[in-house]
This record gives sequence, C-alpha cells and structure tokens, in this order.
Amino acid sequence: MKLLENLISAFSVLRASKLRTILTLLGITIGIAGVIAMMSFGAGAEKLLMAEIDKIGGPSMFGVYRPGHIRKNGRWQRNTSPHHLEMKDLRDVLAECPSVEVATVEGSYYINLGVNGKFQPTYLRATTNEYQAVREWRTEYGRFLADTDMDMWTKVCVIGSKIWKEQFKGEDPIGKEVVINNFGNNKRFTVIGIMESRGDGLERGKSDDNMLFIPITTAQKRFWGHDHVGHIMVRAKSPLHVDQALKEVKTIIMRNHGGDDTFFRTWSAKQGIENAKRMIFIIETVLVVIASVSLIVAGIGILNIMLVSVTERIPEIGLRKAVGAKAFNIRIQFLTESVLLCLMGSLLGIVLGAIVGKGFAWAVAKFFLQDFAWPSVMTLKAVSIAVGAGAAVGIFFGYYPASQAAKMSPIDAIRHT
Repeated sequence: MKLLENLISAFSVLRASKLRTILTLLGITIGIAGVIAMMSFGAGAEKLLMAEIDKIGGPSMFGVYRPGHIRKNGRWQRNTSPHHLEMKDLRDVLAECPSVEVATVEGSYYINLGVNGKFQPTYLRATTNEYQAVREWRTEYGRFLADTDMDMWTKVCVIGSKIWKEQFKGEDPIGKEVVINNFGNNKRFTVIGIMESRGDGLERGKSDDNMLFIPITTAQKRFWGHDHVGHIMVRAKSPLHVDQALKEVKTIIMRNHGGDDTFFRTWSAKQGIENAKRMIFIIETVLVVIASVSLIVAGIGILNIMLVSVTERIPEIGLRKAVGAKAFNIRIQFLTESVLLCLMGSLLGIVLGAIVGKGFAWAVAKFFLQDFAWPSVMTLKAVSIAVGAGAAVGIFFGYYPASQAAKMSPIDAIRHT
C-alpha cells in the first residue's frame, strides 16, 4: 500500500474515534509542550547571556585587575603585594601587543550624586577616552571624555540616561554642575554628555544607565591621591586572538612589575561564555528530561490505544491478509497511524509550548527579576527535536501493536468475527 493510501486510511481511523483521538493527542501535546517550553526558556537564557556580553564589548573582551584578596596555600588572604596596575601598563599594552585592538583603564565605586541639592546613589566609573571604543558605547548628546580632559585633570563628567531622566527630569543637563560626594568629600563637576541607553542588566540594582564617567586622571589627583588603576579592559582583534592577546598583556604587566604574576588576575568573556553555555546546557537538559516524563506517559497511552485498536480491527486485518496483504503492509499501516497521531500532537505541542515558554519567562521576570525582560526564544533546534521526539514516540510505542497485528493468521483473524 502506498504512503498516501496509508495516510488516508490513518486519518479515517482517527476521525472515526474522535474522543479517543483527542484524549491521546492531549497527552502527546502536553509532553511536547513541556519540552518546547524548557528549551525556549534555555535559549532565552543564552540570548540574555550574549546580550550582556555585548554590553561589555563582545566575546573579544578580556581584562586584568588587582583583587583585594587572593587564594594562597588553600586559604584566602589579603593581597599585600606592593604592585598595582598603572597607566604605564595601559600605554605599554597599546604599544607592544599586536593582538590587541584597543584597551582602556577604569576605576569604579559607588558615590552620592547631587543634582539641585538632591543626592542619589550612583555608580562612578573613572576611565579614558578609549572606553567608548572598548565597549562600543557612544554618547547620545554632547561628547565623551577627551585626551585634553586627561591631560588637564578637568572636572567634567558624562552621565547615563537614567541619571538624566530621573535626576534632571529630562531637562538639558549639558553645561550644568553636579556634586560628587565621595566619603564626605564634595567636588563639583560639569556635565558634558549623556550616554546612549543600555537598559538594566542582570545584576540587580546595577545598571549601566545609572553610571557617571569622569577622567581617570581627575579621579587619581582629586579623589584617590595615587596613580593606580583598578582594572585594564582589553579587546582583542577577534575572538580567535583572545588567548594570544591575553598572553601578550600578561607578559607586559609581569615585565613592568618585576616578574610578579601573583598580584593580578585575569578574566575573559570568551571563557565566561563557554562556562555559562555549559551550565545553561546542563540546566536545560535536566529540565527537558523532567518534561519528557509526561511524553513517556503519553507514549504508554499510545501503546494502550493502539493495542485496543488492533483488537477492534482483527476482522479487518484478517480480510486484508486474505486478499493478499503482507505482514509488512499491516505493520506499516498501524505504524503510520501511531506516528501520525504523535506528529499531530507534536504540532499542537509546539504551539502550546511557545505560549507556555513565553508565560514562564514572563513569570520569572515579573516575580524574580523585578520586571527585567527574560526572552523566550523558539529555535529551529527545538522544533526539530519536538518533531523528531513525536515521530520516535510513535514508532517506539506503536511498533509492538503493529507487530502483533502483522503476526496474525488470516484464518484465525477471520474466524474471530
């Protein structure tokens, strides 16, 4: 019997028992929907991860920093090294590391920012002009820090869009003064620009849009009293150059600090992405396995229904065999019905899973992330797995009933009537 004839026959059988078909479809639909929802949620987590990585400059980014504590001899100890990262390290990295595209320095801490006499906590970041190129982040209005600001230690600042909207109420802040309160020390700075909005990040209470930028030299001379920098941010020429660029940078810093490689640590966006993706994959796999339990239960339902169908259609099987149908034809007919039933459930499950996945992502964002948007992403991989799982369940749980039907003797089957 040809495939088209098998499909027509299968549709006729399923349509003849509507209630039974609907109940069986429901089990498959719920099972597939669970798998789709979990995979969509996991894909959303991966998309969110890449969005956060893009905010810091992309997968080519890495950095060097001096931690307050280091692990030594199996114990955490204060970092008592006399060495600190300095502006000279940045200049040498830019001049002597061929795998480095651009680099900058930064020092960050919380301050109170006063606008029109009202103070609010804000995250200050002292940096250089190259910060824009490193993080691929531009000003929306005004300008960013310039080399002349570094040379002259000028008291100028660039504010985030959240500061502009909340503390300046959307009014033009360019040229106006703000007060930076750092450990009781008030300094007046002039606003020269507003950064483009980056939106809230995953870290609760910390948003790029709530940052204030000042020249690193100004912070060193007017606040810190030394020329140290907390962090050197570097972007390699491509993700393929990250490992080589990291080696070059570490070599420069060790050379500048007497060969000491214990006072600083490094991080890499590339390594962070790999670790995070591995963790997301593990979590997603566990969730999918849990969701697949209902799919197995639905498969058992398919097995039961197909056995009932075989019993009810014994006369039909005997008649078909009597007129020349082979065991292979009978087996394929029943397998077609089983697989068709599962594929129909899979298609409905994909639609339901997409809806459930979006709802789950919304609930997580609403109740756990304080309205931070968590995407639900439907991928071709998820759809392919859903369709493949449906077909596999149909074949696996439908094969035994189909084989039972194929093994029947024509005479015994006709006599059954």
